[in-house]
Amino acid sequence: RMHACKPSWIQHIVHLPLQSVRANQSGWIMDTSIARRHQHPPSISSHLLDIAFDKNSTASQLFLIVAVFAVVWFIVFYILKSIIRPFVHNKPWLLEGLERHYERTAKKQFAELKINMTKEECIAWSMNDWPRMQCILLQHLAGSLLCIPSLFGIGDPSVASSLAICGVLSEIGWELQDMIEILFVRAFFKNGKAIWPDAIVIVFLVHHSLSTILGLPMILYYRSNRSLHWLCFDLQFAAAMALWVGEYTKLMDITNPSKLRQFKVLNFIACVTMLWTRVIHWTYLCFDLYITWWQDEAYTFLSIGILVSIGFTAFSYIACVKPFCRNFVKFLHVSEIYEKLPTNAAPEKRRSSVVQLDQAMADLLEGDGMMELTDVVGNLFERRQPSIRRKSVPMHSRKRMSLVFAHSKSFGHEAFHDTKKYL
Repeated sequence: RMHACKPSWIQHIVHLPLQSVRANQSGWIMDTSIARRHQHPPSISSHLLDIAFDKNSTASQLFLIVAVFAVVWFIVFYILKSIIRPFVHNKPWLLEGLERHYERTAKKQFAELKINMTKEECIAWSMNDWPRMQCILLQHLAGSLLCIPSLFGIGDPSVASSLAICGVLSEIGWELQDMIEILFVRAFFKNGKAIWPDAIVIVFLVHHSLSTILGLPMILYYRSNRSLHWLCFDLQFAAAMALWVGEYTKLMDITNPSKLRQFKVLNFIACVTMLWTRVIHWTYLCFDLYITWWQDEAYTFLSIGILVSIGFTAFSYIACVKPFCRNFVKFLHVSEIYEKLPTNAAPEKRRSSVVQLDQAMADLLEGDGMMELTDVVGNLFERRQPSIRRKSVPMHSRKRMSLVFAHSKSFGHEAFHDTKKYL
């Protein structure tokens, strides 16, 4: 009788739960979390996550994510270096390894550059640099691990693809901040052009821009393409592997038979990884993308992609694959001679064999192909401006100097202030 005669607010309260359920089932009432989102603006982090996991993200939104990654990696590097340094500073194992490294390569390099740095100063400098190299290793490893779910079909395909895309954007962001530091040193420090000469800047600018030129357009149009995810994984994982093997093995005393065997095994793994990721699998993935672009009639992607992949292939072959494989074969030959020395060999012959073994190890760890690549770029640059060579530091010395500074604590402010007094 109450319902029939008096459809008042009491009836409304009685029927409210049932109406809410029905309305919620038919999609008319928003979820509580959505209502709260309208009451309180979303945080910056949630906004960035929405962009990163949105398959319809625009180019400007992707650039925002890249910029955020650049800032984040800069801050993370600064924090990690501050955390790592107290744990490794003046540790016997690191001191002994850096002393051997100084005798093998650093002493000769600094003498050629006429840098007046004592053994103790060089070791202290290298010790400060060691944490930075571990940070670069971790950055590349983190980027490669983000691709794992997509590559092995783990979880939701959309989420897995977005994680792989974050791996690509992370690498672009790190390369962006790295290039900014290089250009900052060159533009605003007194010896900036000597630290980063034209040839080296051009090589790094081309190398760092390759991922941006093709990476961002690929994310916009081929976000879920597994070949893109594999390329991201291969290149970053190979770089992390090379850095780890190099930083670990350069501290070894290879006159110890067990350490020598370990050195050869680790560098063999690094060599195989490099050949697979930068030659065999790289070629397969590139042609798979060529076929995809051709079938989609994406001729702009096809033309630019071929040019970019050829450029990166040339860089990988000249700067990484060729010198590493050549020096590794040389080291195996020299180490075989050293291991076959009889126990009663003359001391002079044994010392000579040890020196050759150390030199072969130094060539393997430090003898990359950057010199060959910068020779080509430097010669092209000098032909256009022949007066530069007469007025500035010789090209060979400037390139060697830049490579030494490339292994300092940072490409920016720290590198300059820690080394300028030795120039």
